[in-house]
Parts: sequence; C-alpha cells; structure tokens
Amino acid sequence: MRGPKVRDGVSVGLVIATTISRDVAVIGGGAAGAHAAVWLRDHDKSVVVVEKASQLGGHTAFYEDPATGKVINVGVQAWMEYKNTLEFVERMNVSTSGSMQFTTLDYQYVDFKTGEPVPDYAAPVPDDMYPALQRYLDVLEKYEDMVLPGFFNFPEPESIPEDLTMPFGEFVEKYDLEAAVPQIWDSTAMGLGDTMNVPTLFVMQASGVPMVRALLGVAAAAVPPSGRLFDLFEAIAKFLGDDVLYSSTVVSATRQDNKIVSLKVENDDGDVTCIEAKRLLTEKDVFDKFEFATVYAGLLRHPSLQNSTSYTNRSPTTGSSNYTIFPTASQVGRIDYVGGTEDLFQFTAVGTEKDTAESMQALIAKTIDTMIEAGTAPESEGDLSFPYFANHGKMHPHVTAEDLRAGFIQKQLALQGHRFTWYTGAAFSAGFTTVLWEYNDILLPSVIEGL
Repeated sequence: MRGPKVRDGVSVGLVIATTISRDVAVIGGGAAGAHAAVWLRDHDKSVVVVEKASQLGGHTAFYEDPATGKVINVGVQAWMEYKNTLEFVERMNVSTSGSMQFTTLDYQYVDFKTGEPVPDYAAPVPDDMYPALQRYLDVLEKYEDMVLPGFFNFPEPESIPEDLTMPFGEFVEKYDLEAAVPQIWDSTAMGLGDTMNVPTLFVMQASGVPMVRALLGVAAAAVPPSGRLFDLFEAIAKFLGDDVLYSSTVVSATRQDNKIVSLKVENDDGDVTCIEAKRLLTEKDVFDKFEFATVYAGLLRHPSLQNSTSYTNRSPTTGSSNYTIFPTASQVGRIDYVGGTEDLFQFTAVGTEKDTAESMQALIAKTIDTMIEAGTAPESEGDLSFPYFANHGKMHPHVTAEDLRAGFIQKQLALQGHRFTWYTGAAFSAGFTTVLWEYNDILLPSVIEGL
C-alpha cells in the first residue's frame, strides 16, 4: 500500500487498513510506556501501544559479541532499586538475582580536543569521594519528595528552594561536593550537556537518589542472571502480543465529540491503522520550552585503542584537584574497553540539538585520530567501526531557573488529563527506569478513572 500524501506537514489521502478500539492508547513503548501497558492490562483495561522502533525497551538494548558470545547492555546498565518497583520485574517472571560485571581498567584522563593526557590529573580517592557522595545524598533526600517520582509535591514558584534553582556548580561549592562530581558526571550527568551550569533540580533528576544510593552500596543495581536487561522487554512483548504496533508512528490525532481520541497510525510499509481510544497516554520528553542535549551510546572497534584501558574526557584546566570543570556538548565523554572481549570498546557521547548520528560518529573518529596524533594511542592499520550505535535522541530536558520561578512546573502539571490525554516519561519524572515505574503507579489510576 502506498503511504499518505503530505501537504503542509499534514498527511492526507490516508487509506485505513484496520480500525481498532481500546480503552487506552499508549504512544511509546520505552520503559514508561511498556510498563504502563502492562499495568493497564492488569487493571482490566484494553490497550494498544504505538512504538516507532521494531522492539520495545527504549534506551534498553543489547549487543551479543559474535566472537565471544558475551552479552553487552547498551544504554541502560542496571535497574536502580527504588521503593518496591523491582516487583514489576518479578511480575514479568524475570529474576533480578544477577550481578553487574566490572573489569579493572587502566584509566587515562585525556583532553579529547588535543588528544593529550591532562597533566597531573588524579581522580578523587575513595576516602574523599564516598563522603562527598554521602553529603550529596543527604541533600538529595531532603528534597526527594518534591522531585521524585514526579513533581506531584513540587512547591509553588515563590516557595522553590534556592538549592533547586542555583547552577549545579554553585550547589557543589555550597555543600563541598567537589570530590563526588567526577563520578556523578561520568555516570549519567554528562548527558545534560553543560552539567555545571544547569539548575541543580535537573542534575537531581539525571543523577539523583537511586543512582547515588547504588554508588554508595545502600541500594541495589539489579540485573537478570543473564546480565541482559532486554529479557524484561521480551517478556513484556510476549505478554502484550498483538497489542503493540511496531515500527509505527502517529500521523494524525483528533478528538471526537463523544470524547473518543482518534489516531491514525502508519507503519514502515505504509499500512495505516485507525485507533479509537477513550484515553491517551504518551511518553513525552520534549516541549517547546525545554533545552536539551542528545545522547549517543554504543560499541566501537579501533586497532589503536588499547585493551584494558578507559579513555575519559577531562578539561585541561582541571589540574590535579579541581573537579568542577568539565567538557560541554558536543563531546565524547568516555571510551571504555569491554572486559571479556577481544577488542570492543563502549562509548558515551553527548551532542547538541543540531547534532546527528553522522556528526557524532565523525566526532568520535576525530577524537581517536587526535589521540593517535598526540601519541596517547599508537598508530595502527585499520579503521574505526561501530558494531552497535544507538542514538538516544533528546535527553535530560531542562529549563532555566527563571522559567522554574515563572511557574513552568505548574504549567506542565496542568497538562495532565487535558482533553483526556496524560503524559509519562522523564520530562515529568526522572531518567531512571524504576522511577518511571513508580511514577506510573501514581499517575495511572487517574488515567482510568471513569472508564
């Protein structure tokens, strides 16, 4: 079947192949959408999930190394323990009894712009880092109820604590957290693009309570016995069966007088399905007001990179003990050898909204070439290749402190339920799978109220 004609950005001339009716249509089958679909089924509601990819899971993916058979998580590395949300994994008959595997690496701290090691740089020693992480957690827990699992209890604009609106760099100085920042940045916070200058609220979302508790060893970082987080989404896909439309996008949406949402959904083959639903739940990450970075992750090979080595991007102005200055987007954050493989390296890179997969691959190539030219990595014969490259798209949406004080969060919350549409996802919660599940558990009863 031919796809629709497009005029002024609107699809016209759509030929409907199938019409289905459901209580709730869920747009997006990532961590939040897939969980919501199961929750709705468990509460006796009919559901359909519209997923643009060929599989569920969002940022949860994996690669199996054909040379060794090793399974490598790409993107999400573990489920961070948060309240009772790991019960959902067990509900899908997936065990959390596995353990994360770590490899001892030789850490090289390099200015990726010049390819040269940062002179005299030394990572914080554990006796400094762990107390700083504990101080960070102490402050996080003070505000936890305001920001997690969502903004349900967020204060009115005039009552927002200054700690949440000040730039993260000032927050770090206020609470003497310098020795914790490299770990926070390397783990997830680099994805904010310019971490030290965004309002602290958004660093708390990107690298907050669940992450820091896991780093301190007071909460679990759970994985299945296989080590393969995608086991969960395979189980969800099997459970939902034909109620998932894969490789599909919404091309039009209308609200009928009888309060039915009518969606026209097109798949990669041009087939069009009409969905009539009483409620709409969408994984919404970006609104017009948001600023954001783009995050890329995956696996690469290059013969000049040395096994058992981690190449980590650092600013040359850091010196030996300044842990508050970091590269900003666009940048390659780190390239780490994957233990148990012959020559695979895992990378994380952060771009701006103007970047693409192609521009970031070129930046990674330039980064490696620059290290070779500087003598940090040896010359070799062979080319860069990407066995797995994931474009995670727009990540860690955030606004300015002025926007927060102008009532941005309150305006965002007011969208919930308008025209029988509800929103889930990191923009309303936080970028941790388990926090999103807890957010859904609170939100979804209001979605089905009156059905």
